[in-house]
Amino acid sequence: MSFAQSGQPRPVAVILPDVALLIQGPFGEYSYKLTRTADDSVTLEVGRHERLEIRQVPDKRCVFVSTREEKDGVDVAQLDLTKFDGTYQLWEACGGPAGAPPENRCTYSLHFSSQKQAYCSFRFSKPDFDLSKIPFPDDACHSYTLGAREKKFYIKYIDAYERIKEQCGGR
Repeated sequence: MSFAQSGQPRPVAVILPDVALLIQGPFGEYSYKLTRTADDSVTLEVGRHERLEIRQVPDKRCVFVSTREEKDGVDVAQLDLTKFDGTYQLWEACGGPAGAPPENRCTYSLHFSSQKQAYCSFRFSKPDFDLSKIPFPDDACHSYTLGAREKKFYIKYIDAYERIKEQCGGR
């Protein structure tokens, strides 16, 4: 089977590294190691102690969840790409001396046009629920945004999103 043709659905395993990048994105520009644990899941490791398990939600195309064990509960994040409309904007915020070059006085944020439930993140003390029906509190969900970075960092997130978007039906 060839996956080179545009628009042809690919197995979830092919886009999991891109999904991992988007799930890790809101937490900053930290290096991480990605290992495959199965065809439908990966483990993202930041340093020696932080491990996120990332997988597609069963029976929900283009909805992904990550879990991370903590002492006082489990951090759960969900990235629902069906809530994205396929567009994004790079916003610029500049301050400081007018004569300084933009890279020294401006920060950027990447805003994906999405519904409020596109990205949810919450620490549950006792996660005793089905991952296909996570009971996120209302204030745990928002549109997907990556903020306060240099412009050069956003290319990888845009590229990852474009590859995922192709897999999820071009939305």
